[in-house]
Amino acid sequence: AHADIQSPETHLEQQELAALIQEAVGTLSESLREALSLFYFEGYDIKEAANFLDVPEGTLKRRLHDGRQQLRTAAELIIKGTKPMNPNREQILKKVEDALSDGINSEAFFLAMRQALCLRPVPNELFRKVMRKMYADRKEKFETMSPEKEKKLREMMNCVYSHSERATDPNHPVGKVKNAIKAALPEFQRWQVDFSQVDMSEMLKSMYECSEKAYARLRPPGFAESSHAAYIYPVTAFLLQDEDGMFCTSNELIQKNDSVDVFKKKIHQGKRLSDALGLLWKELQSIELKIVENLLSRLSKAIVPSAEIHFSVYEEPRYRAALRMQLGDNPIPAAIAGILNPRPEIYGEGNIATATIYLEPWAEAQSGQKIELSDFSPLLNLLPKKSNKSQ
Repeated sequence: AHADIQSPETHLEQQELAALIQEAVGTLSESLREALSLFYFEGYDIKEAANFLDVPEGTLKRRLHDGRQQLRTAAELIIKGTKPMNPNREQILKKVEDALSDGINSEAFFLAMRQALCLRPVPNELFRKVMRKMYADRKEKFETMSPEKEKKLREMMNCVYSHSERATDPNHPVGKVKNAIKAALPEFQRWQVDFSQVDMSEMLKSMYECSEKAYARLRPPGFAESSHAAYIYPVTAFLLQDEDGMFCTSNELIQKNDSVDVFKKKIHQGKRLSDALGLLWKELQSIELKIVENLLSRLSKAIVPSAEIHFSVYEEPRYRAALRMQLGDNPIPAAIAGILNPRPEIYGEGNIATATIYLEPWAEAQSGQKIELSDFSPLLNLLPKKSNKSQ
């Protein structure tokens, strides 16, 4: 498959070619897509990929064979300089466009976006259009934000990018494991996001307009210009509990539920906060998912050597490839990590990997004590109160 795709007969630029290959792989079923991605792009051999997907090696080999067969037609079109068409993709994109007129809170929009979030490559231009629509609906609110509301919003963001009292206490299990993880990752420079001087209304406007300026405060100084960099920083992460008791991200919850009302209900009932550590690193050469898994495996051996670890595929639009890590039967993810899709306007040239390490499972495995996630309401109380008009 690689030999065909890299044939000198192609007249497409390398970057466009890579995007077409990714799009072709994205049309496959989930099981075939996962198998091809792990084996051909993410550094896993047959045995490792089979273990990761928790399937027999024979099953993995069959999926690789079936995936190659289905990609053959797309590869032939690419070699001829023709972009393979994906009618299903075009239908999904049109659904989102049409549902925008119903409003971003409508059932039609939720269902269409639920499908669009699974598309690979990511339909970035469509997502930008959605964000601009959301900003247009809230434009007056942002432009008339009072100093008091802006102050409260800044306080909330500073709270999100800092540690709680228990995480700063070296005698608390969460504080102990946080310090142990930092000590086990000396190659990661310590850094903290600071919103103390940020114009929040301008930042929100830039975010909804998909401007690069919106993310400037969320990356270390000089990160975009660096050829190699690695940082570790505090963050308060948002998780949701589903009916099965598992804690998941909002993206996972969207994929588990096919009704906007059910989704909103679970958001309201199940939201919790985790004391977490963020990792952000950049390399000019390729970063494979296997490298990310190896880092987390090395960390678990140093911090919780007796804990059983398990990795599974994690799907989210911002990642090229990602994984979810579990420690034993703890329902809280130990980490979600992966390689980001290229965003040179935000991160500069190079390959970017990120990880969110949720400290509670690590603290529980290390201490033997039950460690719960934190209540969401204190953070919610920092949000600016709605005016009567907006209500």
